[in-house]
Amino acid sequence: MKNEIIVRFGIHDFHDITHSEITEILGGIQPDKIYVKGEKRNPNNIDSPLIKKNSWILGSGLSKYSPFEDQMESLLDTIESNIHRFKILCDRYCCEFSCALFVYAGNDESTPWVHLNSRYNELVRKLNVEFDVDLYVFPNEDNAV
Repeated sequence: MKNEIIVRFGIHDFHDITHSEITEILGGIQPDKIYVKGEKRNPNNIDSPLIKKNSWILGSGLSKYSPFEDQMESLLDTIESNIHRFKILCDRYCCEFSCALFVYAGNDESTPWVHLNSRYNELVRKLNVEFDVDLYVFPNEDNAV
């Protein structure tokens, strides 16, 4: 299996605004995912835990096999071109870039790298944004005995 990288930008933990209003403030930028507090994480599973906070999540628009740098650059393009709109939301709510790395051992790929360059650092100076990275390492099922 190939390593996967998923980079997203999220606006979280809002109570005084709807997901649609966030989309409107951002000039019609559509989220890839939304989470509504109190709804089941998986509506098809009766035992699914409830979502704990509202979230509006924007993906990079690129494949999960695209390098971290490409995905981050895509998100930065979107945010920088609408920075005044994002600033309104980042000043009021918890905003973060999230990166999930799914690494499959023994697949002859190098471990994906995460490098935050000066462009990212400049944006962080302008917006109140956090960065979260999660690393998941799995045995490669293609190599399993």
